[in-house]
Amino acid sequence: MDSSGQSPGLHHRMPVVFGPFPGPRQAYDGHPRDGSSSTSKEAYITFKTPQSGLANLLPPGFSFQETSSSEKSAYVTIASKRLDNLEWLGFRGYNLLSVYIHGVQCAAPDGTLHKGTFIPVLWEDLADPIISGREELGFPKLFADLAISEAQGSYHMSASWQGSRFADFSVEGLREAEGNAPSLAPPAAGADDGWLLHRYMPTTGRPGIAEVDYPVFVPYAEERKIQKVSTVRRFVGSTGEIKWYPLDWLALPTLHHIVKRLAEIPVVSVEACGLTEKIGGADLSSARNVNR
Repeated sequence: MDSSGQSPGLHHRMPVVFGPFPGPRQAYDGHPRDGSSSTSKEAYITFKTPQSGLANLLPPGFSFQETSSSEKSAYVTIASKRLDNLEWLGFRGYNLLSVYIHGVQCAAPDGTLHKGTFIPVLWEDLADPIISGREELGFPKLFADLAISEAQGSYHMSASWQGSRFADFSVEGLREAEGNAPSLAPPAAGADDGWLLHRYMPTTGRPGIAEVDYPVFVPYAEERKIQKVSTVRRFVGSTGEIKWYPLDWLALPTLHHIVKRLAEIPVVSVEACGLTEKIGGADLSSARNVNR
């Protein structure tokens, strides 16, 4: 241990007096987790929307990539996901609802452009991954009750908070397709080399002053080196729809401003929808501060 009582090279989170914190990237003794047997089932809806409708959702220093297309369109994916058989959770799982903005870039101080998919917000229905993802990596995770239901050829997720439903996600007409799952980012969006995040933590006692404020990049290529991920089955859908319900602050005291803004994003056209089942999952430990 160092002078702070912490073990160098290991993940620590509050309360630190109990030692290294077990999570998705380490066991209590510091050993890495084995994600080879974890499974995922992800349904997605990708749609086209004007860039102008998303500009204020990109943090300072983030921008849309320049593409060969003359139209200023952007591409957004809403994804509903179930993770299961996670070693770090005692082989349990949880659900996610994520918003992805494709075709985004962020420059490092040396001028290097990191290009990929920006995540403005995502919800999960379990505290453990929310806390670890926010504190260790900078993922903008929030809590919601996420209920998934499936029938022959259809998939649905309902998102709510304390009984107030704020989103319905559905994909219909699912039929099995061959081959590996394609990238969620359409080629027209630009390069997609990894996740882009904006990590922010406020300074205690100084409202509006950041203790931590920087972009984070999670390169897909590095994640593939950590753990192999294989497609088990994939399905293509005929229709996909996401409905946001912009409830007032009484119904959604801490989420109303986010849901209202998401409901304002126009859907010009649905470009793709489907569902993919995979086995294996990396731990996102390749995430890094772009400014260093």
